[in-house]
Amino acid sequence: MARPSEKLVLGGRPVARRFGKINYRGLAQMYVREMVRGFKIWGITLAAPTVRALLFASVFGFVIDRPGVTMGGLPFLDFLLPGLVAVAALERSFQSSAFSIVYDKNEGIFTDIAMLPLTPGEIVIGYAAASVSASLIVGAVVWAALLPIGGVMPQAPMTLIFFVAAGALMVGLFSQITGLWAHKWDYLESVQTFIFLPFVFLSGVFFSIDELSTGAQPFARANPVFYIVDGIRFSLTGRADADPWTGAGVCLGVIAILWLVVYRLFASGYRMKS
Repeated sequence: MARPSEKLVLGGRPVARRFGKINYRGLAQMYVREMVRGFKIWGITLAAPTVRALLFASVFGFVIDRPGVTMGGLPFLDFLLPGLVAVAALERSFQSSAFSIVYDKNEGIFTDIAMLPLTPGEIVIGYAAASVSASLIVGAVVWAALLPIGGVMPQAPMTLIFFVAAGALMVGLFSQITGLWAHKWDYLESVQTFIFLPFVFLSGVFFSIDELSTGAQPFARANPVFYIVDGIRFSLTGRADADPWTGAGVCLGVIAILWLVVYRLFASGYRMKS
């Protein structure tokens, strides 16, 4: 007796496929697609941030790192290296979703996303999961490359994974919004140059927030990326400018807001056909 799939091939009555509450197979395929696409050009996604982090560490170590020179109560290089890991991980998260969406738009295939048997929530999860995974991989590679020149083993490994993943998810959701808004590459580059990078580099990567003036500190602490960098630094060195629990709460709150925004954009088909 022929199986249902064979009857369908031979011209049997078509039957709608049932996916259940979540289309796990389609979601997995989208995740794999995004991961393969990102790391296919490993020279950009892995080698470039690693080389850049090594250059930053070498230059700052040569110019600034001296006996007695500290930042935030730590030797300067010990303070700097966790920030470099954070920058590499967050930048990969931003590029992962946004670059993928804009590439598909320019190739004229982004409208295919609207025809996938995936709900808006599943599409958001697919992009976000790839962003988080890519960030964890890049962060681990950069950290391993920095170990020989002064990196340290994590003092709180699970906390480190949480803050890298939370930061990657936060930036990854923002990058989906950017990708949907951007028509062309120059739109995307403008957001990366004038919004994303200033938020990252003014988040305490190279300096302690406590070193700022009293008037400037509230503005610095209003930057959600600060809590990601501070949490990663705390996980590696045990030293933080803010309470890690407060940082975790801020991260989760921002993630919830961004999730609602990007979900609504996909659900409404915002710029998916333009």
